[in-house]
Amino acid sequence: MDQIKIGSFIAARRKAKGLTQSQLADKCGITDKAVSKWETGKSMPDLSLFMPLCDLLEITLNELLSGDFIADENLKEQSNQVLFEVITTWLGKDQWELRAGSDNENIVLKLQNIKKIYKTENTSTLAVNNVSFQVSKGSFVGIMGASGSGKTTLLNMIATIDRATDGTIEIDGQNIAEVSENDLAAFRRKHLGFIFQEYNLLDTLTIYENIALALTVKQFPKESIKQIIYDLAEKLEITHALSKFPYEVSGGQRQRCACARAIAVNPSLILADEPTGALDSHSARQLLETLVMFRRDYGATILMVTHDALSASYCDRILFMQDGEIKAVLEREQESKQAFFADILEVMARLAGGGSYVL
Repeated sequence: MDQIKIGSFIAARRKAKGLTQSQLADKCGITDKAVSKWETGKSMPDLSLFMPLCDLLEITLNELLSGDFIADENLKEQSNQVLFEVITTWLGKDQWELRAGSDNENIVLKLQNIKKIYKTENTSTLAVNNVSFQVSKGSFVGIMGASGSGKTTLLNMIATIDRATDGTIEIDGQNIAEVSENDLAAFRRKHLGFIFQEYNLLDTLTIYENIALALTVKQFPKESIKQIIYDLAEKLEITHALSKFPYEVSGGQRQRCACARAIAVNPSLILADEPTGALDSHSARQLLETLVMFRRDYGATILMVTHDALSASYCDRILFMQDGEIKAVLEREQESKQAFFADILEVMARLAGGGSYVL
């Protein structure tokens, strides 16, 4: 998939519709800079904007992804080609291994009937409604949903940043509601690793020191810290960046540093909140491949919040949230990436009240 070609096509259609970049940005609820990045091929629109953008520019989704008009007689053939290119270009080769099924002894995260109600003096808002699911050790689970669907609220409760109004959340068999406020920080250090959209690195520390800090806080032996960091840096291809400060390296390298920091302390569960949101497509793919490697090589258990179907395609299972509830669950099992990606788009279209992803 050619981002530059797609960008040029967006620019041409925008001009044909008599819209300025500012006007298109306003209609999409984004910044002028974002539109400029699309049109120069530096980034792609968020998946949530695909359909509104197609409506505004009067094109189909397949025409947007191919960067050109598609004649009616070539629609089906071209649609399949576009989907194949999306998978091979953005998601890489299709590699999938069959893993043993989980049992109750290997459940890392368990939610039962979770509710979150925000109350003010005059109103009461149900943000998360009766959500139940579990995540087994060594799995990569995604939570998808539009802004306001409740996915970030749910992640914050799992992260012990917020408390559930009702229901139970267990991590490694421990009900987190029973952990006192004084013990929460220690609980997080022991059980949780975090990967954020904005990296959350300390600019006054080098990449090496940012990773070492997490290990030091968790009281790893000094003699083992250096070996752990260099082993991870080699796997993540950031060895050359260890002596640099975060502002001296690329966004992709900063995010891989954040990944190293998260996995280095061997947490029970890694929570990733829109981890590809600030990255270009190449860096995003590298990051997602890193998360898959963590699951495969380190047995990491990962729960990722995302609104992006391409990112979700790397997961083993997808939970679709809407209006604070889990509306659908999609298991990859032994599907190819192409089939799983297509299934994700179909579920999203159905939940949005639309038809098929091919228009």
